[in-house]
Amino acid sequence: MGSYSGEPEAYAPALQFNLRMQPEGGALRRPGELKGSLEAQARRECLVMLHGYNNHRGDAGKAYLGFRDRQCAQYHEVDHAKLNARLGDGFWPGDAKWPGPIDWVDFLFYPAAVGVACEAAPLLAELLWSLPNLEAVDFIAHSLGCRLALETLQLINARGFPRVNRVCLMAAAVPVEMVERDGHFEALLWDLQAARTLVHVLHSKADLVLMLAFPPGQALAGEPSTRALGRHGPSPDTPGQGGTVTDTQIPGAKHSYYWGQEYPRDDQGAQAVAQAARETGRFLKIGAAPREFATRTVGEWRNFEPARVIGEDWAEQAYA
Repeated sequence: MGSYSGEPEAYAPALQFNLRMQPEGGALRRPGELKGSLEAQARRECLVMLHGYNNHRGDAGKAYLGFRDRQCAQYHEVDHAKLNARLGDGFWPGDAKWPGPIDWVDFLFYPAAVGVACEAAPLLAELLWSLPNLEAVDFIAHSLGCRLALETLQLINARGFPRVNRVCLMAAAVPVEMVERDGHFEALLWDLQAARTLVHVLHSKADLVLMLAFPPGQALAGEPSTRALGRHGPSPDTPGQGGTVTDTQIPGAKHSYYWGQEYPRDDQGAQAVAQAARETGRFLKIGAAPREFATRTVGEWRNFEPARVIGEDWAEQAYA
């Protein structure tokens, strides 16, 4: 991504979980910072959004605004105010600030960013526990933000509070091995299944970032893997797969297509962005009355059959 130059003018979140010391690069903020009015902090439910690797605050703001815009366009009764009453925007330093002309080598920071995602989890969990009335939480995360989400879920699960209803993982930069038997998150997934927490994974074979950069990055991070969850999806050895864990392949989705801030000119790219918006909206129950489009053009919605979803009862519960 480019150097930080501010956030979108229209971006105005009501509640933020700030784990950054600086808008670009920098260290983790210890402890984290809650930003928002007392009314926003007094909510009983929260949908936590977590951006991915190599995103400064401006990149994350654009992604979060894109998610809001897509959902507002998709549902009749949804607007930014209603979304802000539910969303909590997370910011963490999964990027680096390099001097001047070598800023483009941010990708070299990936092995260290894996460690930052793990270190950020207890800070995020503490912020959630500090919300006075919080009873239930959902998560939507992208790329390496999915690792932060899963690490945070382990801490929430160990404490047993708050209740976790739904977790949406998009283009997850997480080794598939970690969500299989004997994997790092196996016990967590069994517990989430017992609690009937729904997990939905969006993935794409067209994701060149996860195909080319993930394997060497994971090796350098000391967690060698050639299978990214966000490219291959969960395997049959994933606890809950086909029940509490479901997945959808998004054909043609590049790594940056999931939040909705991208507007590809090609038809396949536009369909991929639209499908991701529809999948996240339905799974997270963003709205009840989807808009209808009489004529499909580039960027509008098209119906896709859900891919590789086993277990009709859980699928129906997820999208009811």
